[in-house]
Amino acid sequence: EIFLPPINGLTIYMVGDVATIPDPDAPLVVRLHDESYDAELFGSHASTGRLWLVYGIEECVRAAQAGGCGLIVYARQEGNALGEVAKFLVHNARAKSQQGSDVRQREEETERVTGAADVRLYELCADPLLWLGISRIHTFVTSSGAKTRAVQAAGIEIIKTVKLPASLLPPSAIAEANFKEERSKGSFAARAGSNPVSPLFGSNNGPPVPPAPLLEGPASPRRSGAPAHRFISLTSHAAQFSVSPLPVRWGAAEPASRGAVVATLAHPQHRNAIGTHNGPYAVYRAVGIAKQIIDPSRPLDLQSTEPVVTIGPYPSWYNADAIVALDPWGAMVSAPDSALSTAARARGVSVQPSIAISRFEARMPEIVEALREGRLSADGTILREGGVVSCIKASIEPVWHLPGIARRFKLDEEALRRKLFEHTGGMFPELVTRADLEIFLPPINGLTIYMVGDVATIPDPDAPLVVRLHDESYDAELFGSHASTGRLWLVYGIEECVRAAQAGGCGLIVYARQEGNALGEVAKFLVHNARAKSQQGSDVRQREEETERVTGAADVRLYELCADPLLWLGISRIHTFVTSSGAKTRAVQAAGIEIIKTVKLPASLLPPSAIAEANFKEERSKGSFAARAGSNPVSPLFGSNNGPPVPPAPLLEGPASPRRSGAPAHRFISLTSHAAQFSVSPLPVRWGAAEPASRGAVVATLAHPQHRNAIGTHNGPYAVYRAVGIAKQIIDPSRPLDLQSTEPVVTIGPYPSWYNADAIVALDPWGAMVSAPDSALSTAARARGVSVQPSIAISRFEARMPEIVEALREGRLSADG
Repeated sequence: EIFLPPINGLTIYMVGDVATIPDPDAPLVVRLHDESYDAELFGSHASTGRLWLVYGIEECVRAAQAGGCGLIVYARQEGNALGEVAKFLVHNARAKSQQGSDVRQREEETERVTGAADVRLYELCADPLLWLGISRIHTFVTSSGAKTRAVQAAGIEIIKTVKLPASLLPPSAIAEANFKEERSKGSFAARAGSNPVSPLFGSNNGPPVPPAPLLEGPASPRRSGAPAHRFISLTSHAAQFSVSPLPVRWGAAEPASRGAVVATLAHPQHRNAIGTHNGPYAVYRAVGIAKQIIDPSRPLDLQSTEPVVTIGPYPSWYNADAIVALDPWGAMVSAPDSALSTAARARGVSVQPSIAISRFEARMPEIVEALREGRLSADGTILREGGVVSCIKASIEPVWHLPGIARRFKLDEEALRRKLFEHTGGMFPELVTRADLEIFLPPINGLTIYMVGDVATIPDPDAPLVVRLHDESYDAELFGSHASTGRLWLVYGIEECVRAAQAGGCGLIVYARQEGNALGEVAKFLVHNARAKSQQGSDVRQREEETERVTGAADVRLYELCADPLLWLGISRIHTFVTSSGAKTRAVQAAGIEIIKTVKLPASLLPPSAIAEANFKEERSKGSFAARAGSNPVSPLFGSNNGPPVPPAPLLEGPASPRRSGAPAHRFISLTSHAAQFSVSPLPVRWGAAEPASRGAVVATLAHPQHRNAIGTHNGPYAVYRAVGIAKQIIDPSRPLDLQSTEPVVTIGPYPSWYNADAIVALDPWGAMVSAPDSALSTAARARGVSVQPSIAISRFEARMPEIVEALREGRLSADG
């Protein structure tokens, strides 16, 4: 009954006395905030996202100073949970239609392009509040009627709702503010001709949407332990799924012979890829289809979503081994006359872009300060007075060519496929049953490229080009962590990009969503706790070993793939590479790209609180460190060692079998759908039980598959990185995580809402407590030697946002020490 979907989670920032949160008489401020990371991180000139976030934090500080607490609940539901590629396509369509703040028109335009205007899971937004024992909110910072109704429907009283003050809105953001204000007043059509959709419940009373013909056979009677529905044609059955996949030749020089990647779902017999579009956001789309918000039989209408600039083709596109982690043609497939899609159009098969290219205007407080201090100067085009930076942005979904990926990782392709299959919880059986399908769209976050300056100069080896390959650390970058260098590097990279653009060239920020060294945020917070208790400073080896002890690896970022977006842009020479990473430098050079100069973050920009992390990164860049105690050193570039192979996990494995047509030569595969072979004796778990021992722990770890009681696995999208780490022998899958000293820094609950099976359904309320050595939750697991893993981590954090500094200076806030 339990499913860990491969989606991004949420983070709660609690300002003030956490013990007062469940007290209905103590001041409590809540802001339920949905991610719009480009607008919030880069300060989009026309967006209210960051303005809402900062205002919410100001209100939280006031509540804390009044003796209560303030909460920012930050949910990773990018672009109304439609994903970033979809969001950028909508931006292009809206720009061409020149819509202002007319709500219905903007909703209809979004729905035309993506299939739905909004697939956020409003119904679940009160769950984290119930986990905290909240029964009353004194100040709810929102303009969303849907969220207000969802919180009230959960039985939480709201005394007062406050909106973003008009005085904080710059003229450029008024259109979006008006749009949100109008949108909050009612509900809008889910699709043309349908009944209105309630933003709270997201369903309509009209006729059911016809089911997509996907994976469906004749009706069957109910069988013991199986739901009463039709037979399921598993994607591993070649006679039923991808029966006649459309041809695609990776690296072919002619678009018509190359062919389009078909990962859409309306015509499953013609799919030539494993997985589907939108990465983690495919789950939201699936829920939208279940709720009849989205008609799965209607192809997306991509008119007017074309890229705002043309990229390529370049010679690197025709080399099957040069670009293996993205589809270089991914922005061109949906053009009506695209030769790539000729075969698909002839069969009525819809294809979908995996790259969207749009315009963007950023306004970061630090760039405003750099103008004021004279480090930068405005030119009226690239950088305008007021600190607005004009750029082009490209959102890129991962599209992996598995033979090339395996060669890049120096792995046997069969071994890579097997580990990806096993250690994502058996999510994609075609990885091991369909060797003829070479393309995989993993359910991970993609990357975004911000291009400042003249994009046409990027492939010119003589034009100034600055590049910063930046890996996400969103809490440090968005909230300005007091002890982190993440945002400092980002701002310095943008300054260098502006200088290159003003010199007649271009600057690139390649922002990869590899949070916490690609270990994920829960793992990152657990490591923070362990490091705080061990009081480690900048000793590199100790910090690496501590991370590895807790998570199984110090770093599972895919350095080998970091040059692919540069090759997509036709780059052969970088004039200034902004980095301290030896691994990234070597990866770029290994791809045949010349680097003239490498520059690091100037010491003059470092506050004293960030020196320890800067020293750590500096030392780390000088060499490679052990993947695990006793192993040979791991190259940060290639991530493999020369020691004995890691023993395979006993997951999903049967007796050896000979090679069969279309199948790789390895053992029989025990699919996770076979109850006689997988989750044979799942450990009992009773959702909503009052006693921890009778409730039991969620078992989604993979070392003892017979005792798993959940579908999926931990770490959301980051399970794919862990699987690759296991394939590269960086991680030993047979070793359970050592969670000593990772305990929550404060105790949350239990509260009465935890004992109501229908109150909290989207998170495990006991998720922070399962790994304690004496936890009654895990008694049954410990008795069988089964490891469990926390799904919640609670850590300390110090933020320093420029706008909060300004609020102090202007007297809107006062320091209390």
